[in-house]
Amino acid sequence: MSWLKPLATAATLLVATFSFAQAQQGYGEWNEETYEEDLDIRVFTREVANSELKEFKGITHIKAPVSAFVALLKDTDVSTEWMKDVVEYEVLDEVSETESLVYTVNAAPWPVTNRDAVIRSKMSQDENMAVTVQLSAEPDGKAKHDDYVRMPALTGFWKFTPQADGVVEVVYQVHANPGGSLPTWLVNSIVVETPLETLTNLHGKVVEEKYQGQTFAFMQPATEAAPVEEVAAE
Repeated sequence: MSWLKPLATAATLLVATFSFAQAQQGYGEWNEETYEEDLDIRVFTREVANSELKEFKGITHIKAPVSAFVALLKDTDVSTEWMKDVVEYEVLDEVSETESLVYTVNAAPWPVTNRDAVIRSKMSQDENMAVTVQLSAEPDGKAKHDDYVRMPALTGFWKFTPQADGVVEVVYQVHANPGGSLPTWLVNSIVVETPLETLTNLHGKVVEEKYQGQTFAFMQPATEAAPVEEVAAE
């Protein structure tokens, strides 16, 4: 997999390029926390002003069509099989092919209370054929459950950008307010383990036959690789 090295290097350079601008907006610099070499998964975190939980960003590269990633995200019946610690996933409102409101429950180790969230998801494709899935919390979108702590805020995105040779760069970036209080050891593990395990599972899941060859009205097929400069994290 010789193509991994230049892609990984480019991704690291992009992180550095944007660090100064982000610092001016209440964000710290991105720091690489771990690198899983076999699957080419890098996890970065950064401090966010007035937040105990860091923002995370996972970056990897997978040989699969962009449409396969969209198909997997739309297959909500299997979301609990590959999304780290997600034990319940329910679509509350399928607004359109590109927008939905979902309810999730995230498991936490005892004695920490499980968290739940209501998240609006919006998909779009840009001129480089990259698909972005914007995520934002709507905490009042469903009545609160007595057994869970509702997450009051979450912002993030998935981004799938076609590269050369049928490879897609995957960026998974999220910052959340978990609500309540969490022990430091758990806070520190969430921001690394969540993207690392989710992207690890994604590698095995998105290549399944049922996700290949699907088409969606909002998408055009990727005909050529997008410039690396277009896939910078936001």
